[in-house]
Amino acid sequence: MTLADIFEINDPICIEPAFMDCADNEYTRFLLDGDYSAAKLLVDENEDPMAAAFLEKGGWTVTSFVFRPFSVEVLERFEALDGDIYQEERSCYLAALREYYCGEIVKEYPDVIEDNREGRYEMIESLFDSLNLRQDAAGKTESPLTAIDFCCGSGVATSVLRDIGYETLSFDCDPALISCGIQKKRLIPSRAMCLDGTRASDFCPKCNLGIGLMLGDISNFNADMWSDIIYELFTLSEKTIITTATKPEIEMVAGWCADEGRRYKIIENDRDPIYDAWVCVSEE
Repeated sequence: MTLADIFEINDPICIEPAFMDCADNEYTRFLLDGDYSAAKLLVDENEDPMAAAFLEKGGWTVTSFVFRPFSVEVLERFEALDGDIYQEERSCYLAALREYYCGEIVKEYPDVIEDNREGRYEMIESLFDSLNLRQDAAGKTESPLTAIDFCCGSGVATSVLRDIGYETLSFDCDPALISCGIQKKRLIPSRAMCLDGTRASDFCPKCNLGIGLMLGDISNFNADMWSDIIYELFTLSEKTIITTATKPEIEMVAGWCADEGRRYKIIENDRDPIYDAWVCVSEE
């Protein structure tokens, strides 16, 4: 289901240029500056407003309130136009919103270079099997285990998780990599986002499993940035798997686990000595 399907309109354009902009209150002000002739309001299963569509000369403009407060001024504008109310499950709307922005990314980055190297999928699959992730997901068809792939790149690890039974959500800060993952069918547009990892908890729900593979380079110079990202990973996941290329990097990760009071273990991994040489598995 797309935004067009949900609102029953043609060619909607979101007023927020990027997915993360949906949390910026400034776009409410931009919306209110428009000259509109019709309006539609979308509420969720609890009848809470989560989006609106307004018709102007150029077509329908959509704005989202799933990551920022709904505005009384928007409601007044909607009522003045005698608008129509639509209802949809919040999860369905979020999926449509992610799909919209992924579509915009692919339009902006149509020509991509494959970053996946031969054998990478099998290396990750073998690592996950050694950690019993396939076994954990087995038999969970009615309510599958959920996983977030932090800094997902073009989605190789996401595709492994999905193939072994997890319901995935993935993000990376590099739109070209997101485009590559979508075009190579490793990322599903309705389940992928372009995000700054330090703000992941603003846009992602809590999950059973969080992964951050081939993180780095982690050094004293950029440790603050990586610690912010990894703390977000801890906040969102019951169990986390983080891999690095070197032992000093994984020791820094272990220190952050200890700071958060997480149980953890460090494993040396010979499946991929370049990117995933060291593994930290931790739990709440």
